[in-house]
Amino acid sequence: MINLYWKVNKQTHNLVEKPFANEAEFEAYVFGNQELLGDVLILHRQIRTGNKQGIPDMLGVDQDSRICIIEMKNVEVGEEILPQVLGYAIWAETNPDSIRAIWLEAKNKPEDIEIEWDNLEVRVIVVAPSFTANLPRMAAKVGYPIQLVKMQRFSYEEKDEFLLVDFLEEQNLPKNSTTKVMGDWNWDFYEQVHGREAVANFRKAVENLDAFVKQKNWPLSYNLNKYYTGFKLGSSKVVFAVVWGGTHAWNVIAKISEDEAKKFDGKNWEFQRYDSAFHQATFRPKGKNITDITELESLLTIAFNRISGS
Repeated sequence: MINLYWKVNKQTHNLVEKPFANEAEFEAYVFGNQELLGDVLILHRQIRTGNKQGIPDMLGVDQDSRICIIEMKNVEVGEEILPQVLGYAIWAETNPDSIRAIWLEAKNKPEDIEIEWDNLEVRVIVVAPSFTANLPRMAAKVGYPIQLVKMQRFSYEEKDEFLLVDFLEEQNLPKNSTTKVMGDWNWDFYEQVHGREAVANFRKAVENLDAFVKQKNWPLSYNLNKYYTGFKLGSSKVVFAVVWGGTHAWNVIAKISEDEAKKFDGKNWEFQRYDSAFHQATFRPKGKNITDITELESLLTIAFNRISGS
């Protein structure tokens, strides 16, 4: 049993769990507060698959350009959920035209995300107040990336609400010949796609960002993804990243406001555009060999403080 306390002005207050009345309320709450799911943008609710499997609660996209099937449950979830979400994932993968139609109709789709419709990648997200102990192990056998998100709501005197959100480690089945899994992105892969010179500059920018992060003693780690190398707080919150903007071009993105981005005036970097869907600004180097990120440090600090709540 989890007990949460809120300490204010040397007084400790007990927080009372405030469960959602039903799944509809739970779903509406998450849809209205999408930042709770990290870097996932919800595009549509109540997707109808046209089969007896039912309908997934919500459909979205993440910054890895994966289509996200989001299933909400207002009770503890066990392995019985797996056949249901597997049916959704198979439907999404085998019906890319249906997903594409939803994508094209979405008014809030991000500008910088490119979906490979001929090679659709699917991620399953299950949100619930709790999970049985053996579900993560069973989920690893599904063959799709599974993200289990534990979410509980608490309140203090019915005035303030507090959300406990725990992203369990994403489970992936080891690669084999019969199961499709997410790619293994590395520097060699980048060179095959973008060329040695572009990757050398891209990598130098990543290393400069990493050195800045270590200098600030921020708890951020980075990992290579297909389209970007992101510095994340925890397992889901991208704070800033180096992103590919084409075959050889690359940029730096930071999670700051549009007003803050437009105020930037640099010698080596320029503000390029703002993506309101993911709340991030894109900055482009003015020369192909510019990798020094000193000019961006104040913006990176704003991004870290915004995401971490510092």
